[in-house]
Amino acid sequence: MEKAALRRAILDAFDEEEWAFLENGGKEIPVSDFNRALLLRLRDEDRSFAGDADEAPAAAMRERLTAYLARVWADAPKAHKYVIQSCLALAFLYELPLHPPETVHARTVVENGKTRRFCPMREEGADSVCRFCPAEPMAALEARWAERLAAAEAAWGGTSAHMQKEAYLAGFQEAGVIPATDLRFHEEVRRICEENRCRSYGTTWACPPAVGTPEECRARVLGFERLLLFSKAYPLSDSMDFEGVRDAMADFKTCSRELGRRLCSLPGRRLILSNEGCGRCRTCTWPEAPCRFPEDLQPAIEGFGFLVSELAAQAGIPYLSGGSSVTFFGAVLYDEASPPV
Repeated sequence: MEKAALRRAILDAFDEEEWAFLENGGKEIPVSDFNRALLLRLRDEDRSFAGDADEAPAAAMRERLTAYLARVWADAPKAHKYVIQSCLALAFLYELPLHPPETVHARTVVENGKTRRFCPMREEGADSVCRFCPAEPMAALEARWAERLAAAEAAWGGTSAHMQKEAYLAGFQEAGVIPATDLRFHEEVRRICEENRCRSYGTTWACPPAVGTPEECRARVLGFERLLLFSKAYPLSDSMDFEGVRDAMADFKTCSRELGRRLCSLPGRRLILSNEGCGRCRTCTWPEAPCRFPEDLQPAIEGFGFLVSELAAQAGIPYLSGGSSVTFFGAVLYDEASPPV
């Protein structure tokens, strides 16, 4: 079956009254906000779904879901259709997990232009609806982490391995260690900051000149033994997906702050650098007053004069993820002598 035909079949499953119910946010039938938005998006977006959808798995999924919902949600039969058609659209048109990633704590990994998703809730039984979901078992990603962490501990020590583990758990995709003595500082990067292309220069405690002179930044960095570079890649709909870039930037900030919270109870000194700007407050207090949330302040990594592409090569992690994607970087500076917890 062509995907365009499957899309039409999903849309035709609902009559005008049911579409009006979705549009108006009706509550008489328990339809999740996620499924409601998905179905309306499928109907309204100007998108062609090229290629074919395997009809046999789609039919099997519909049959399996029908039986499952009749068993576990027998008191809301009118809601079943909305779940089934949403799942068909997710699995065979959008090729996305059957649940919102945030509800099941799924992880997204972008590598070589391909997006892979890993779900901790995936069930592998033959009767499970999960077998139709494109998400992979979380155990596959955790096995990759375990291999990398063992290599990090062998090469750098227990603290470095623990830092890398915390970066993964905070939501980052890649992480690698660089000795502080190998770091290079580039005045031209600071000059780019001064040109204010990102419009953050002189507006926040997280960017120059508030972070200090190049000499002061260098001294702060070289006061530590190691730098753990971390990154996360995000899929975009296309190269003009500015909304996707904005959302990715905000998510990276969230992950950076989560890493800060995870590390705050560990012994030793640390300095976390994140992607451009701050965004913690609507209006920064710089330069009239101290930062409102100094415990959350994570200066911009480029503001310290680092060339991120060079850091990525030194840390052995990809600088670009290929395809339509954007990758952000941050770092944590620390001392290996600090005992891991």
